[in-house]
Amino acid sequence: MYTQEELWNHILAELARDNSQTVLRTWFEDMQILKSTSEHLVLYTPPAFKRDIVQRRYLDRIRDILEELQGGPVLVEILTEEELEEYRRRETLSEETSEQTLFTFDRFVVGSSNKFAHAAAQAVADAPAKAYNPLFIYGGSGLGKTHLLYAVMDRIGQLYPSFTIHYVTGEQFTSELVTAIRVGKNYEFHETYRKLDVLLVDDIQFIAGKDFSQEEFFYTFNALYESGHQIVLTSDRPPKDMNRLEDRLRSRFEWGLIADIQPPDFETRMAIVNAKAARLGLTVSEDVAEYIANTITSNVRQLEGTVKKMLAYRDLMHSAIDLESAKRAISDIVRESPGLAPTPQLILEEVCGYYALDPALILSANRRSDLVTARQAAMYLCRLLTDRSLHDIGKFFKRDHTTISHGCERVEQQKSSDPAFARDLQTIIENVKSR
Repeated sequence: MYTQEELWNHILAELARDNSQTVLRTWFEDMQILKSTSEHLVLYTPPAFKRDIVQRRYLDRIRDILEELQGGPVLVEILTEEELEEYRRRETLSEETSEQTLFTFDRFVVGSSNKFAHAAAQAVADAPAKAYNPLFIYGGSGLGKTHLLYAVMDRIGQLYPSFTIHYVTGEQFTSELVTAIRVGKNYEFHETYRKLDVLLVDDIQFIAGKDFSQEEFFYTFNALYESGHQIVLTSDRPPKDMNRLEDRLRSRFEWGLIADIQPPDFETRMAIVNAKAARLGLTVSEDVAEYIANTITSNVRQLEGTVKKMLAYRDLMHSAIDLESAKRAISDIVRESPGLAPTPQLILEEVCGYYALDPALILSANRRSDLVTARQAAMYLCRLLTDRSLHDIGKFFKRDHTTISHGCERVEQQKSSDPAFARDLQTIIENVKSR
């Protein structure tokens, strides 16, 4: 039986027979095994674009290697950073360990950037449908929105054990609705959602632009609200910036309380690093904690991931918990290499090179159709491939953040309906990453 490290080394050795070391470093260096059995392999790589390329170019070969090794078919999953938390949630539940023991109010590090959202979530958990209904929490990826949802679920479950509580993502809600329509179980779907005491929806922005999902959620929202039941929603943006959201839903999302979570300040980042280290049984010196907090400034998940990576280095490679291991862990997680951290200027150059356009025209007010397409593609790729906020991207393109948000929405819509455009975007991404 292979250990995970031995199995991964075997896969890489087999891939090296057909691919250069440059290819292996580019697409597999930051990939790791999360789970391996004789029938199932779960891999993790933070960026979504890397996962997409590995799936398209190398997944069949990886399956062949595993099937030859295991003597039968093997299911291979590749997760990105956005999917890792949900995977861990599923795994925890499958081991019959309550998710609430991991994500509680006690484990949420409070600072100036999230104090209001934390207090609002606690108020809702203590008095469902009496304090703020709905509660709408928004903020960037990795800042703790999902943690607060789980904490609300945990607290309500303890205080009101008879309540029916349901957590779902916007994507799952849509998927369940599609399945219900396909198999003719619309009534059962309605009954499941409209009789809940508490509904928590993560990433509600996913339903924007999806007519059936928006209509169903509108009636679900009304049924719960009118029955005096609690609704808690999270999103990556406030309702007013969800451009493809129906007005009737937008107004309902704004009925209760809207709370935002901003990137943590330095003191909060230090507290997060130290709290995570303490829970893992690590002793982190002040200079190491300061380095991590000064380097990772906008993502709580990456702060915690860095500490966990250092623990792995200590346990697997017998490395010291020092500045060098912190630098290596951060490099693995956020990829400080210039070729893997593109700037808006680099992205603009690649978009203009692909479409044979002048960058000055992209940044101008010219509304010619080919310029609009290229401009929105560049905005979308800046949002996808960098950690820049909508405001920062807007400053680069000399536009406000709502224009950037609208452009990204348009690109997502066009990607779904135009395979040629989707291929163009993928080619530009690969060109950017090769710089």
